[in-house]
Amino acid sequence: MDLNLLRRIAKERLREDLVAKGVGIYRKELGAEIRFSMVGVKECINQPFCLYVDKINLLIDGLEEALANALHLGFTDYQTHPKSHVLGYHYFETKIGGETAYFNIQVTVQKQYFLYSITEKLHWETPK
Repeated sequence: MDLNLLRRIAKERLREDLVAKGVGIYRKELGAEIRFSMVGVKECINQPFCLYVDKINLLIDGLEEALANALHLGFTDYQTHPKSHVLGYHYFETKIGGETAYFNIQVTVQKQYFLYSITEKLHWETPK
């Protein structure tokens, strides 16, 4: 299937099924729900990943289950691109196509949690 078509399908699916409906995934470690925004959806889609098609397919079918079952690794206030409305990020580990991946959950100053990205690396501290 055409990659651009897959990206559009993922974006529409997430917008209609998660963002527009205000769906949240409750995580006991946070004591709150992880929500979805179009900013995060676009970041998830655009972020490079070694198995990019597998990541897009996860966004289309399986994101909610993967996020609900991912291993919580912890919180960092380190930001690669600092934003005044963001306190930091919680990281959750999962597998995509057999490769380790991380859900980056943005914590806002309003103490809300949003899926911000899916990455191959953790960003715990300033690179040396």
